[in-house]
Amino acid sequence: MRQKVSIRKIDTYNLTEIEAAVNDFLGGLKSSKISRSKRILIKPNTLGAFSPEKAVTTHPVVLEAIVRYFLDKGKEVWMGDSPGGTANVDAVFKTCGYAALAEKYPIKLVNLSTSGFREIEIEGIKIKVSELLWKCGVVINVAKYKTHSLMAYTGAMKNLYGVIPGMVKTEYHKEYPDTLSFARLLQLLHKAVKSRITYNFIDGIVGMDGAGPSAGNPRNFGLLFGSTSAPSVDAVASRIMGFKIGDVPYLSEALHEEGILPSRIAIPTSFRNYRIEDADIRTVKLRKELLVHVPAFAKKTFKKLYNVHPFVGPDCKRCGICVKSCPVKAIEYQADGYPKIDQNICIKCMCCHELCPHHSIEIYKPPIMKLIGRFI
Repeated sequence: MRQKVSIRKIDTYNLTEIEAAVNDFLGGLKSSKISRSKRILIKPNTLGAFSPEKAVTTHPVVLEAIVRYFLDKGKEVWMGDSPGGTANVDAVFKTCGYAALAEKYPIKLVNLSTSGFREIEIEGIKIKVSELLWKCGVVINVAKYKTHSLMAYTGAMKNLYGVIPGMVKTEYHKEYPDTLSFARLLQLLHKAVKSRITYNFIDGIVGMDGAGPSAGNPRNFGLLFGSTSAPSVDAVASRIMGFKIGDVPYLSEALHEEGILPSRIAIPTSFRNYRIEDADIRTVKLRKELLVHVPAFAKKTFKKLYNVHPFVGPDCKRCGICVKSCPVKAIEYQADGYPKIDQNICIKCMCCHELCPHHSIEIYKPPIMKLIGRFI
C-alpha cells in the first residue's frame, strides 16, 4: 500500500486555516475507525512547561482545531501526555495553553503517567505503555517539528515516547543511553503501538532548528503535516528540513519494517522538491555513533576527540530540574548552590539539555567537531 503524507502551507496560527487543513487531512481517511469510536485521545508534544511562543510544545491552536473537529462529530475528547522528567503535569498543561482549552471546550485533560500501563514485549524487549491507548478508540499523535540533540530530528515517531509513563522514560534513557540503542527502542515502541495510532500530525507552523528540542531557535517554517504513517510523515518532514534518511537513526529501519520506499510516498506535487534552505541542522547532525567505521585501533583516541557533552552554563537559575531528571544521578549541587555534571558518570543522553526550561544546559563540542561541521 502506498503511503500518503498531506502537507499544508500555513504561515500563522490562524484557527480558520488550520481547521480547514485538519478537515481535509482527516476527512480523506478511508477507515471507519473514527465513525465507530466514541472516545478520542489527542497526544501532543508536551516536553515541559514551555509557553507556546517557545516552539517547544505543540501549539494550542493546532490542538484546538483537532478538538473542534472531533467535538463536531459528537466524540468524547481526551487530551494528554506524560511530560519529561519530574515536571508537574498541571503546571505544564497550564503553561502550554492546554488548560485554557479544557476551560473553553468540554474536553478532559489526562496524565499518561498516572493512568496505569501495559507492559508489551517486542523482540525480547519489554516496554511499558500507558493504558489510555487502549481506553480510547482513536489516538491522534500531534508532534512538533524540531531538531533533536540525540536523535537529530524529532517528529511523529519520537513523540510517541510520551506514551511511556512518568519516570519510566528516565529509566529507559539509562538503559538505552546512546543514539543507536535509543533509536532501536523508538523503533520497537512504534511497532508496539502503531495499531493504536489513527493519525499523525506534525505542527511545523513554527518549529525549531539549532539546538533542539528545547534550546534551539523558533522558526516560522509555515508547514502542517499529516499522515496515517508515522515513519512516512517523518521521512518527508525530515527531508524538507534538510536531513537525509541516514541522519535520523531510527528512520531507515522503521521504513523498512513497514515496507515503505521513501520515493513511493505520495505527497502534494508542489512539495516534491520543497526544501527549507536555511534550516540550522548542523548543530545536531553529527553523532558519535555515526563514526562506527573508525578503525578499532583509533576508536579510543577518536572518542576523546569527539567528547560532546552537556555542561551547566552561566545562565543557570538553580531550579533543580536537571538534578531531578538525570537518569544516572550525574548532576549534583555544589557548595555555591549551582549544579554540576560529573562527566565520568554522564551518559550523554542529553535529558538535562532537553528539559531545562531556562536553556541553561549547554553542549560542549570539541574543535574537531566544529571543523567537521563546516563541511556538512
